[in-house]
Order: sequence, then structure tokens, then C-alpha cells
Amino acid sequence: MTPAPAPSVGRLEVICGPMFAGKTTMLMERIRQARAAGVVVGVFRPARDTRSSPASIMTHSGLSLGATEIDSADEVLAGRHACTMAAIDEAHFFAQALLEPCLELRRRGAHVLVAGVDLDHRGRMFEPFASLIPHADLVQRLQGTCARCGRPSTHTQRLVEEEGRIVVGGDDLYEARCAACFKPPSGMAP
Repeated sequence: MTPAPAPSVGRLEVICGPMFAGKTTMLMERIRQARAAGVVVGVFRPARDTRSSPASIMTHSGLSLGATEIDSADEVLAGRHACTMAAIDEAHFFAQALLEPCLELRRRGAHVLVAGVDLDHRGRMFEPFASLIPHADLVQRLQGTCARCGRPSTHTQRLVEEEGRIVVGGDDLYEARCAACFKPPSGMAP
């Protein structure tokens, strides 16, 4: 008797790190490679991220790639986005709500690629990363260059006093910092 084929299980990959580390650039390269191999890729971005066009993801250097803007993490499961690879940028905007859709896509056999900032401006783990990383087949934590001393950056320093955990902005509001140069808000230890 011939054994039944094993069910198809997808793959979950996480690209994370501080701002200005090249996460979106790496995500775009992975998308380009997959498409060159004939893979149908759905690219998703949060509607709350107003830094670029609603129809694209964009690097800090200005490179862009077409994307579907979504309001909620559940929208990556919608039938109109049928794909064999789902690439989700700025995952921290979706918080914990992104975990189950990513795991469901993987159960369906999709390759799920998630990119975003893993530590907030206080140095605390952003969801969905604390939940996604234990399930990931591959985790790539990138580093940039500290804006103060030039060492590898591991943190994102917010330059303005704002209470919200997510404040949309670029180099006008944030800097890449190494652990030594990183200063969490007053009274807040990482």
C-alpha cells in the first residue's frame, strides 16, 4: 500500500529589526525573487501607515512596489487575495491580530513573509513579533547603523514626545540607535 502524501504545510518567515535597517528592502527582494520563479505573491500594507501611496510599500530610499492596502489583519485571508505567498509589511501596525491570519495561511500551504519593527520606542517587544517568532521557520533580525556613533543599530529612537505606541513618521521623528546610544523615554526602562 502506498502511503498517503503528507499534507502541504506552508512556511512562515519573519524579517524584523529597528527602523532604517532594510526590512522593506529585503521584503521587496524576496518578492521579486518569488515572482521571477512564477510564484503568485500578494503584498499587503496597513492602511494606518500614511507615509507612502496606499497602493505600494516603499523603502526609506524611495523604492516602491505595488501592494494592497488593508484595514485589518483578517483581510489577508480574503478570497480575492488568493496567492501562494503573502508578504506583509509594517506588521507591527496589526499587533496581535496578525498572528492567526498568518498561521491560517501557513496551514493552507502558503508561504507567509512578515516584516516590521520588533521593538517599540521604549525598547519593548511589539506584537505580533513576540507571538510570531516562536512559530517562524526563519527569523532574520536586521540591524542598521546608529545615527549617533555608527555602530550596528538595534533600537528605534523616537525624537518627539508622543504618548502613542505607534506614531507614523520617518527620519523626521525617528533615528536608528545602538543599545548604548538608545535612550528610552524618561522613567521608562526597556
